[in-house]
Order: sequence, then C-alpha cells, then structure tokens
Amino acid sequence: MDLLIVPVPLFNDENEVEAYLFQYRKGNDLLSAATDNIHLDGAMKSPIMEMLSVVGLEALTMGKPIFVPINKYMLMANVEKACSEPADKIIFLLNGGVKGDTSNVNKLKKLKEAGYRFGIRDIENVAAYMPILNLCDYIFYDQRKFSEPNIVRLRGAVTDKFGHLKCVYTNVDSMEIFQSARKNYKGLYEGRFYRMPFTEGDNKVSPLQINMINLLNKVRSDNFDFDAVAKIIQRDPALTISLLRMVNMVRRGSKNEIKTINGAVVMLGQEEVKKWITAAAANKLGSEKPNEITKLSLIRARFAEALAVKFNLYADGQSLFLMGVFSVLDAMLEMPMEEALKLVLVSGDIKEALVSHTGKYGDVYKFIIGYESAEWSHVSRMLILYDLSTEDIYSAYVEALCWYRDMLRGDEDEDDSDSEKAADSENENMGADVSGE
Repeated sequence: MDLLIVPVPLFNDENEVEAYLFQYRKGNDLLSAATDNIHLDGAMKSPIMEMLSVVGLEALTMGKPIFVPINKYMLMANVEKACSEPADKIIFLLNGGVKGDTSNVNKLKKLKEAGYRFGIRDIENVAAYMPILNLCDYIFYDQRKFSEPNIVRLRGAVTDKFGHLKCVYTNVDSMEIFQSARKNYKGLYEGRFYRMPFTEGDNKVSPLQINMINLLNKVRSDNFDFDAVAKIIQRDPALTISLLRMVNMVRRGSKNEIKTINGAVVMLGQEEVKKWITAAAANKLGSEKPNEITKLSLIRARFAEALAVKFNLYADGQSLFLMGVFSVLDAMLEMPMEEALKLVLVSGDIKEALVSHTGKYGDVYKFIIGYESAEWSHVSRMLILYDLSTEDIYSAYVEALCWYRDMLRGDEDEDDSDSEKAADSENENMGADVSGE
C-alpha cells in the first residue's frame, strides 16, 4: 500500500494508554513540505479506513479506540461506509475545515446516533464552532502551537460552555511537561514524554532488572554457555514458566521429556533462545514503566530487523533487532543512555547509534525515530537517499505490528488451565534436578 502510517498512543492521567491517534502520509505528499493537514485536502477516502479493512484494529492498537482524522470531504462522502470496525472503537477527528453549517451538523448527528464519537483540532475561534462542539467528545490542543497562557485561555472558554469535552494535549515532549500538565489540566496526552528517562530521585537498578541484564549479556555471543544461561533463568520463577511454555509450543508431539532447565534451553536452540530472552528482557526491564514502552521496544526491534536489507545491512538483522530493544533502555532504567548501555555490554555499532545517532546503524535508528514521530520530511529524504518506496516501509512496519500482536496473542490464547497442567507436568518431570547442573 502506498502509505506511511504510525499509531501514536494517548495516555490518561494515570499514565495508561486510553486510545491511539493515527499519523500518516500517502503518495506524493511525502515529497512536499506538508502542513499537518495538507494530506487530507481534497481527499474523498480515508487511507486509515482502507488500512483497517486490510490489517484490522487489533494489529494497530491491540483493540483500543482510535482517532481517525477526517476532513469535510470524507465526512460528506459517508466515511462510515468504509469502516470495518465497531462504532465504539472509532473516534472521528475533525479538522478546522469542518465548519458548523447545517449539512455538517446533520451528518455528525447521524453518525452520533450510530455510536461514533468525535474530536476536533486546529480551532481558535470557539464561537465559530459552537454547533460542532456540542456534538464533539474531545478537543485537541497542541503544546507547540499554543503557549501555556493561550491553552489555559482557550480551555477555559471551551469548558465554560462545553463541560462535557475531554481535552487532548499533543506534542507533550518531556516527562516534566507531562507531570505538570496532568496536575493542572487533566485529559489525554500525546508526545515523546513516555519514551524519555525521568532521572530525578533514586535510579537504582532492581535485582530483577540486574538478573535480566546478566541474562542478555550471557547470550550476546554466537556460542553462549547453556549452563550459565540456565542458572540465571532458574532465579526467576516467572521466567522459568515462560521458558517451559515456549518449549511446549516448539515441541508439540515430541515424546522427549524435559528434565532440566538446561535441557529446555538446549531444545530451543541458540537463535530461538536469544529471541525469547530479548523479548522477555524488554518486558522485565520495562515493568516499572507504561506497557507502551515494552511494545515500543519490540516493534522497533522487529522494524529495525526488517530494515536491514532495505539499508544494505544484509548480515546485521540480529544486531539491529537488539538495537531496537535497547533503544528505550534509558527510559526503562531511568538513566542516561550512555550509562544504561554500560550495563548490557552492547557492540560499538549499537552504542554509537543509540548514543550519538551515528555510525553503521545511525541512519536506521534515525529513520525509525523519524517514522514513529511522523517527521515525514525526514522520512521522505531517507526514502530518496536509499531508493526505497513507501510500499517497502509500509510492509515492514505493518509486519512488525502484526508480529507483536501475534506474539501477545500466543500467550493470551493459550488456555490457562492447559498452561498450568503443562507447567505442572514439566515440573514433575524436572523433579529435584531443576538447577541444570
């Protein structure tokens, strides 16, 4: 598909993801210095609706509601007919071009009756949008476009008349701004804040995090010591159970018994153990942060791995996967990236990319950051530089989203009772010899 798209999380006051906002570019708009809305002008169809019909909501947002940007042309072209998802999962995001005339208001009322919700952005003159605001559920404020006094003034003018509206603040680009905003404003928040370390106070690494870092360091070589890895795994019961479940999935139908953790590790093999440990590490290291951090690190990892060939790094897929996982290590451990990387002993190429954004993997790292931040002019330059098409990138990114979804689905779809029986059976087989020694 000739489309670049990224779902952006919106956090509530409890630092939990409540919904997603789509950022996208389609076709030749990539080659222009576009404003936020120029890619919508004159369009009769929503590219996001087209994508949802192919990929599905679960792959993009794990079932959370989404804000779908639409303009006046899409609204009058019956955008809901192209919607393949339930109405309660779709929030149409109107831009300032949707004025409060009778035809627009009547159309919005019909959609409202069908169960759809609405947000609106890019408005300054509240009075001009009175009929629209009566039907909306959310109003957007851009932290970069409006100074704090102006946001307070606009928010006051809106909430005085439209107390039902929930405010969404975009481009909240630091944890300090987020902490202040949720204290003073209340609403939903979008921005880079959740990806950044909050380094105030005590930033000691917990014992569980140290255990995972040790495990990652053990498997970084091509021929790691199975015994050493097994000894670290056994220190964490949850990790042991996860390993046994993974082995059960791999060896279905096998009559060979697994009697030790070492045996389980050997059965998986070097490459599968590395991938499993990397995914488990992202989850463990990010356990003190929003779940979105773990999701971000793993999607980045898979996306980076797929970009290896695109960026002429044919033999570096595994290293780029690791770079993606560690790209939010500073946020996970609440310390500067350079200090965090000293704990995991990464290669010089990965360290150079993550600390100074240069070197062998620097362009891949910068491309991924630009892509997920919807910095489309930067993405466009990189596409031209590496002779890539939007279809190349679309396929790689959507595959990363689907991989993450399927990885979680594998855990969630496994019947709990069956899992417990399998784990009990393995534990019985392992008996007292659980140390792997």
